[in-house]
Amino acid sequence: VDIIASEDTRRTGRLLKHFGISKPQVSHHEHNFRTRAPELVAMAQEGKSIAVVSDAGTPGVADPGTELVQACVEGGVRVEAVPGACAAIAAISTSGMA
Repeated sequence: VDIIASEDTRRTGRLLKHFGISKPQVSHHEHNFRTRAPELVAMAQEGKSIAVVSDAGTPGVADPGTELVQACVEGGVRVEAVPGACAAIAAISTSGMA
């Protein structure tokens, strides 16, 4: 990916460092999603690849990822999920219907 949108850049930063991943991060959380989501959609429309990392659970179900997925769907940006234990939850999180 080109950029990582993290709910908590500190936590995600520790995880990235542990695995030797060096990618730029931007914050994407409940306090800034109204301004950040349009910025991320614009980046995706320009061809950038963006990963979304939540603090816990599946991004896009019960966090600011929901609004980001909806903004992507409205902006014609394709959304993909990396499924965990439940493929159904991955499908819901990227459908724009959560």
